[in-house]
Amino acid sequence: MQAGRAAQNWERTDTEAVVCCVCSRAGRPIYDLDPFGVVRCPRCSLVFVSPRLTPDALQRLYDDVGYFEGAGSVYGGSGVNGNGAADSGGSGVSSGGSRFSPAMALQRRWMAGRLDLAEQASGKPATGARLLEIGSAYGLFLTAARRRGYDVTGVELSASAAAHARERSGLTVHSTQLAEAPLDGRFDVICAWDTIEHVPDPVDFWRAVRRLVADDGVALFSTPYFSSLPARVLRERWWTLKPTEHIWHFTPRTHRTVAEHAGMQIDRFVLNPLARANFGRLDSLVGVARPAR
Repeated sequence: MQAGRAAQNWERTDTEAVVCCVCSRAGRPIYDLDPFGVVRCPRCSLVFVSPRLTPDALQRLYDDVGYFEGAGSVYGGSGVNGNGAADSGGSGVSSGGSRFSPAMALQRRWMAGRLDLAEQASGKPATGARLLEIGSAYGLFLTAARRRGYDVTGVELSASAAAHARERSGLTVHSTQLAEAPLDGRFDVICAWDTIEHVPDPVDFWRAVRRLVADDGVALFSTPYFSSLPARVLRERWWTLKPTEHIWHFTPRTHRTVAEHAGMQIDRFVLNPLARANFGRLDSLVGVARPAR
């Protein structure tokens, strides 16, 4: 899930240049956000950040507790614990917010809508089905999915967030990159909410999903999208640009290009900000993918 940003002062020594994950080409500059750059692949039009943070610098960002509990985070101002309920303090999650915070009300609406979408897209009831969430943060969505009846597992790069989900909610969450997670068997539903824009290589990500999802399973995801009205109007002032952590920027077309390159096909996008799965999100989309036939 999307989180707040830790306060950091980054230098050029914290960055590295990269190429397009599909075409292996250097991008052409769009925005200069020193020490970062936002560029576009001249062949497939995928937008990405180069230079971007090195893996070591990125790990420091995600391990900083301020990333999940800072200003703008659903965890920081809402006073929630890993069960999505009001926290009385002492958990490492802020207790200064309200039980009925707008951020948590919106989060619960998304979770309910996305769980409905998962059942609809998979054609299977939740009870007994296996669900994997990649980028599971403090485990709010996993907890909601478990209540629906799913057998849930999570993967989360942030060691502090994964530990919180395990200790406070009793969830199975692996603190590692997806390719290194000790996962067994196939999953009926794989979810990646506001995650793909963060991963080192989206093609490798989708290949890992392809290996893990059941042949008749589905993968659901959400990301900001670069062709949204806010992104086009605000340009380098777009609030979701975030070059430290959002290192890939997609459109519906480039999402399909990346997924197809890894043996997945995207069947559906939800862009409507009135839909429960995407409610209030003017610059984000929800997608449904499945193994290519």
